[in-house]
Amino acid sequence: MIRSLKNHLKHAKFPKPGTSSLKVSLVGAMLATVGATAAIVYLPWAVASRRNVDAMMTQVNQEVANSTRQEVKRLFLSAQSAQQLVDSSFTQKFVALSNLEEQEAFFLSTLAANPDFTWIQLGYANGDFVGVQRTTTNLLKFHLRDWNPTTRTTQSTVRTYQVKNQDFQQVEQQSMQMNPAFYAPDRPWYQNAIQTAGKSAWTVYVYRSTNTPGMDATIRLQNGQKTIGVIGVGIELTQLSRYLERMKENAAGDGTQRVGEAFILNSKAELIASTDSQEVMPQPAAPGQLQLRQFNQTRNLMLQFASKTIANQNIDLSRIEAQQEYVYTDPQTGENYRISLAPVGYLGWVVGSVIPEANYLTEINRNKQILLVVITLFVVTAAGVAIVAVDRMVARPIVRIAQTAADIEAEKFELDSLASVACRADELGQLARMFQKMAQQVYLREQRLKQQVQELKIEIDEAKRQKQVQEIVETDFFQDLVGKAQTLRQRKQSR
Repeated sequence: MIRSLKNHLKHAKFPKPGTSSLKVSLVGAMLATVGATAAIVYLPWAVASRRNVDAMMTQVNQEVANSTRQEVKRLFLSAQSAQQLVDSSFTQKFVALSNLEEQEAFFLSTLAANPDFTWIQLGYANGDFVGVQRTTTNLLKFHLRDWNPTTRTTQSTVRTYQVKNQDFQQVEQQSMQMNPAFYAPDRPWYQNAIQTAGKSAWTVYVYRSTNTPGMDATIRLQNGQKTIGVIGVGIELTQLSRYLERMKENAAGDGTQRVGEAFILNSKAELIASTDSQEVMPQPAAPGQLQLRQFNQTRNLMLQFASKTIANQNIDLSRIEAQQEYVYTDPQTGENYRISLAPVGYLGWVVGSVIPEANYLTEINRNKQILLVVITLFVVTAAGVAIVAVDRMVARPIVRIAQTAADIEAEKFELDSLASVACRADELGQLARMFQKMAQQVYLREQRLKQQVQELKIEIDEAKRQKQVQEIVETDFFQDLVGKAQTLRQRKQSR
């Protein structure tokens, strides 16, 4: 048994004193545990924060779409209401078609009471035109255009009014011959109203008077089956652009451009309104003619991203029935932009928005960096504590026990080195005490074994000596000597 124990200790591979393999393993295990815990904290937070950003950007896009829908709806309903008011005023003969002064006063009062409107107009079937226009300086201009069918010319009279305390003060009057001539039935808003057969018609085109895009709500004015003309309420689309700009400014009240850019397109991808009002300005279509700007002709970078997304995704604007979102990556910077498209609900228009993800991810990325620094400091601190704790509480006691095993192998029974470990109350202390007890038993049995071996050696030597003596005695030579010795003794006695 003792021999077996010694052989076992002899062939066992105990770590040499000062080895770091055990320390490295234990520290590695602790660091892996700490790292896994840090990953469990960081990764779900990062995923959740990304989801929150996506949800927030989707919500912002929805708010942009809903707010724009409400504004467009308000303008459309207001235009329809004013259109019905003007129509009923003429059909009920509250305003006489033959009385130009009544028409002028009625149009001025109606336009002054509706600041959203740019035009209130009446185009006659004979080519004449009467209307009131609101200027950018909030002046009201009454336009009277007389069409001469013989000369095919138009004489225009414009009276400018300033509104003070609900009174209209004329400040200017101009008369001129229009070039080119103006013939009301040739205008697109007039023709659309005639084609709709008594229903409201909507026409989006470039206003000739201001060279800006506008929208007219028109309806045919009839006397029985006879068409007298077309009533129209016009709204400059720059109002929608200004609304989008205000919405952007309100959303950026905290100092960050969270809204990015917003825009409205028709089904032909023509720009109706935008937060960048300069992009809405018409572009030349032919000499002396202007048309709505195509979306792919914009110069605004974010609007270009939206235009490229529409082209790359082959999006049919006329088929958008619900909000759709896309992600565009700028090939120059690698930054992502969230593109959203949603139906407005009128005239096949689509409201869109472009939001840079960086506007939302900047704070998230900053928090990620802070969290990474905190986790790194935590891991480094935990590593230091783990190294010290493992070295003092585990590695050193085990190394001492291993050293004692090596001493037993070298037949050095110095067990005092385990005294500090044996006094511990944990498993290592119990192991050290058991090892001490085992080592003492091995030492005592080793001593007894040595004594038994020594005694056995003496017995073996005595047996060998007796055997050798017996072998000598039994030889002929020895017998002959014994016989001669007896003969000599006899001779001596006979004398």
